[in-house]
Amino acid sequence: MKKVILKSITLRNFRGEKERTTNFNDVETTIMGENGLGKSRHFDAFVWLLFGKDTKDRKDFNIKTLADGKPLERVNCEVSCVLDVNGETINLRRVYAEKWVKPRGQVEGRFDGHEHELYWNDVPLKVGEYQARINSIINDSVFKMITNPMFFAGMKWQDQREQLFQLAGTITDAEIGAKKPEFAALLDKITGKSFADFKREISARKKRLKEDLEQIQPRIDQTQKLMPEIVDFEALEAEIKDYEQQIADVDKAIIDKSEAIRQQYEAVQTKQCEINNLKQKQQKVLFDAQTQAHEDNFKANEKRREAENDIKVAESEIMTLQRAVDNNLQEAEGLKNRTRSKQEEADILRKQWYDENAKEYKENDMCLICPVFKINCTDNKALNYYAENKGKARTSFIEMKQAKLADITEKGKKLTDEVEKLDKEADKLVEKNDDLQKKITELTTNIKQLQIVLFKIPAADAKDIIAADLPEYAEFSMKIQTLEDEVRKMEPGEPADTAELRSKKTAVTDEINKRKNKLHNRALIAKYTQVIADLEAQGKNIAQQIADVECEEYTIQSFTKARIDECERRINDLFTMVTFKLFEYTIDGNESEICIPLVNGIPFGVANAAGQVNAGLDIINALVRFHGVSAPIFIDGRESVNHIIPTESQIINLVVSKDKELIIK
Repeated sequence: MKKVILKSITLRNFRGEKERTTNFNDVETTIMGENGLGKSRHFDAFVWLLFGKDTKDRKDFNIKTLADGKPLERVNCEVSCVLDVNGETINLRRVYAEKWVKPRGQVEGRFDGHEHELYWNDVPLKVGEYQARINSIINDSVFKMITNPMFFAGMKWQDQREQLFQLAGTITDAEIGAKKPEFAALLDKITGKSFADFKREISARKKRLKEDLEQIQPRIDQTQKLMPEIVDFEALEAEIKDYEQQIADVDKAIIDKSEAIRQQYEAVQTKQCEINNLKQKQQKVLFDAQTQAHEDNFKANEKRREAENDIKVAESEIMTLQRAVDNNLQEAEGLKNRTRSKQEEADILRKQWYDENAKEYKENDMCLICPVFKINCTDNKALNYYAENKGKARTSFIEMKQAKLADITEKGKKLTDEVEKLDKEADKLVEKNDDLQKKITELTTNIKQLQIVLFKIPAADAKDIIAADLPEYAEFSMKIQTLEDEVRKMEPGEPADTAELRSKKTAVTDEINKRKNKLHNRALIAKYTQVIADLEAQGKNIAQQIADVECEEYTIQSFTKARIDECERRINDLFTMVTFKLFEYTIDGNESEICIPLVNGIPFGVANAAGQVNAGLDIINALVRFHGVSAPIFIDGRESVNHIIPTESQIINLVVSKDKELIIK
């Protein structure tokens, strides 16, 4: 068992407490005073020191001391404590420090947030390392449950159930199955799957079976509605044979009459083919005449087209030559710009040459800097050196000057050559443009002459062709008209007796179809009768399956109740005065999960203060035994409780009294 004892705690600027150190007894300590003096502040400070949160699990709560409603600046909040963990003394300290930075160029610093400084036995640690060491002593979730008697009852009921089942341990299905033979048989059926999955499976199967059973009777009713009326099928077959013989007699009579009509139809088709051939020839005559007129018009305008084409060719050539002239002018302008640039460079070089040529060597023993050797001539040693080497200095000056003049002259010659080259290129472009302009002038003159020729050639119009004026076309029209008159006289009509025969055949066929439709009902009646029988058998089978599933459900309910009873028994055996109601049952026998702590048979929430505190201590005792660790228990409102049950944990009572200052005893 790991035992955590709080020996002392120190608060500095923590939630209005400027500085206070409180020492605690190993077994029980009482903190007394009026409301607002800081009793509960000890618990908040202890939790914040360990986990950076308050007792309500909030990280961002107000821990800084306020002045006129605003937090004090440049004041750090600090909590430290001394713990005894199984005889080992551990000093913990957490500082909520302000960060101030001084931007470059500014006199005053700027507030830049807060940071946590953490110390373990006065050794600074990072947040992660510090929290890992705290968790090695006690987990934060366990700490909250074993230090506050009211915490567990305030948890969500789902979280309470989870903790309780951890305390009670797992109850296996095999343990429950050993109680009754039907339980053991049930477990054999669900081998390889979970109990919950099997329960959902049979529930889904029952739902599906009931849905299937509900469909059986409506399907039977629908089938009965579809079943046709039962009639004498043998009499219908005899009537059909009689009607079929009548149709055979009618078909024979129709064949005899139709042969004469067929021969007449073939004669009409022959005449129609002749008419179509004549119409094709007639259209060809018209087409040939129109084609010949077009060709004559084309020949008549041949010279005019040649003149127009010559003009277009000349105009196109003028446009090409003009583009060449424009390109040459553009290129010549570029050459002029480059020539001007080179001439400007030559002027600059010429000035540089004259400036350099004008320079002369001057001797001056008192000069500050030698123009050749670049040394300070005011220095005596340097002056002596200069006096000894002044001849060499003159020679060096002259050589340097000549070299610079030669370099400038060389550059000037190159620029002159480039300018001459550019001028020659520009002259060539001018010559080219002169030649091109001559060609353009010649072509322009040719175009004017061609336009005069074109004006003298009249344009010939195409001759309109009128079909009726063509002798051969008119001859074909007369032949076509004669044949069409003959066809109209030859068109056959339907003989009256054949129409009557066909009408009779239709009526007899209708009677046959009516009787065949009724014969078809014989197969439908047999089919629907079998369908109804199959549906009735299927309904009985589904009803039996539902009964089997309901039997399994009853066994599952019994098994579940037995396991629930065992769970509640095991859990409640862990406590001395608290019991837990973990399930409740609906009218149809199904259970639903709940978690209600009971104090002497009544819910925790309606029990008196003493009952709630002692019930919370009872829960803490069970959690301490399970997790193997105890920690200080802070009992707020201790004045309302006369006696508390025994516990292995250190007790810190927070008592409201009339004392004006906190009293620790």
